[in-house]
Amino acid sequence: MKIFAYWFIAIVVGLLFFRKETFTFNANFDTRRKVLLSLSLLIVAFNAFVYTNSTYDGGRPLDIASVLLFTVGNGIAETFMFYAAFVIGEKLVGFASKNSMALFIGGFVFFMVYSGLIHGLFWIELLPEHVNQESPLKPLFMPTQILIAGSWALSFFWYRDLPSVFVLHGLVDLTMILNVKFSLFG
Repeated sequence: MKIFAYWFIAIVVGLLFFRKETFTFNANFDTRRKVLLSLSLLIVAFNAFVYTNSTYDGGRPLDIASVLLFTVGNGIAETFMFYAAFVIGEKLVGFASKNSMALFIGGFVFFMVYSGLIHGLFWIELLPEHVNQESPLKPLFMPTQILIAGSWALSFFWYRDLPSVFVLHGLVDLTMILNVKFSLFG
């Protein structure tokens, strides 16, 4: 129930604060955006490799309903929350500076703090043990997560692009649930 409550809150936050960005798609596909989206896909693919080789499922069966619901539900809900944190950081820095680099850094710091808190205080408590501490790829996990966060933060900062990141986040969540194999229903 905690996951569903989190998603409900996140979707309410998202629809209240990101209605325009959610239902309209920035169709500006300049070279920078194409490169950013291409790099984002490569980072997500590399993450899938690292994650798959750094986790185990504990013999749990695959729950297809949970796979589908988690991929879509968390991909959308958590993206809303990450970007809400980003906007808070961006707005707070905006009181002191209008410099675009400062605004991005403020947003990114809040994005990362929220990400660390939600994963450290919420997801670790709810998910079954799944990290292979002996994996030689485990040291690549956090740098890969930072690359993911950076590419998503830039996508939002430059293009206010939520739909693309919904999909990218869904792919990360798909990788996770296929490897951890947990059920949302018990």
